[in-house]
Amino acid sequence: MNSRKMRRRAALVAAFIVYTECLSFGWGIFDIPFPNTRSSAAVRGESAADEFPFLPQLKGKPFFDAVNDMSICRDPEVQKFLYAYLSYGRRYTAASIQRSAIYRDIVDGVIAETPDIPKDIALLPLLESGYNPFAVSRSRAVGLWQFLGGTAKMLNMRMDGWQDQRRDIEMSTRAAMRHLRSLYGIFGSWELTLAAYNGGAGYVKRAMIRTGKTTYSELRECGVLRRETSEYVARYAALMVIYKNRELFGVNGECEAESLRDTEWFVLDRPVVVRHFAEIAGVPLETIRRLNPALSGAITPPYEKNYRLRVPSAAMPALAAGKDVLYSMKFTSVKNHTVRRGESIVKIARLYNTTPRMILLVNDIPNPKRLRPGQKLYIPICRTSVIPPRRAPT
Repeated sequence: MNSRKMRRRAALVAAFIVYTECLSFGWGIFDIPFPNTRSSAAVRGESAADEFPFLPQLKGKPFFDAVNDMSICRDPEVQKFLYAYLSYGRRYTAASIQRSAIYRDIVDGVIAETPDIPKDIALLPLLESGYNPFAVSRSRAVGLWQFLGGTAKMLNMRMDGWQDQRRDIEMSTRAAMRHLRSLYGIFGSWELTLAAYNGGAGYVKRAMIRTGKTTYSELRECGVLRRETSEYVARYAALMVIYKNRELFGVNGECEAESLRDTEWFVLDRPVVVRHFAEIAGVPLETIRRLNPALSGAITPPYEKNYRLRVPSAAMPALAAGKDVLYSMKFTSVKNHTVRRGESIVKIARLYNTTPRMILLVNDIPNPKRLRPGQKLYIPICRTSVIPPRRAPT
């Protein structure tokens, strides 16, 4: 399809959208109060073909093909969410697209290794999490791909005091691809696969058995699916159409250029204190955590060999030059300790033959006087320890 035709189609779709600036909001993607809108053609009782004469026909077309040639815009549900994401949800949409620039290269790289998965699945986190690896849903699903704890364990993702691999971009994407491949093997349809990703395979399968329906559109039309699952595919389609045509829809200008795209991997020889690592790299701690969202604790996972940290490329020379002071901790193992009534940091350090400062560093405790009974601590069992100097207060 040539660019002139694409511009013409996008312009026609954009002309349909009620293009308004909206209120500021902080809702998640499923919390945005979308209006119960219908297309003007539907209100008049006319077909969408009358409204969009230059769009290809939609009927019988594979889902991702329909998104790419924009014929999916004939679907009134997709029209509704195009309106919503470009009006009420506009700021959320622009922010999600902007965040995606930080992580898309990793996501695309993983999906490229799975040729049986459509490449546009890389855009599903726009819907799931707004491309925010720190997103947590009301049901406690976490990360770009919004995995619940139980599902994450079944997919062999680790969740402990050091890291939550649901937030790890590469590992969570690999897990999502395994999960989606499994669902597609059950349903053989990407619309049903996506519905099952949202609502659960058992839930969708039971709905199909109960109604005798075999397609997602039939399930949606008969009203058997809960609202979130019923809307899921149309929402995803609308976001894909906007992302793929963001310049024509005027969204690109609202996405600031992302400064964290030029990055490299730094391979660690041993665990490091994350704050100390950031100081040596000359990078704000917030940036290190944003580029490495799986990190949960004050140090990198002590059980991981050759753990990788993603850093801005400009920080690599400083890290290479600072290797002698980078590895401030040398220990053989880490033990768990539950604080008992009356215990202090000094007493606990003596119990394990380590130093109070090391315990404070590993557990990121700013004030040792605030220990409380029942608190869980990680205790490094040290061979030697060179404690990094405290940073001068600013």
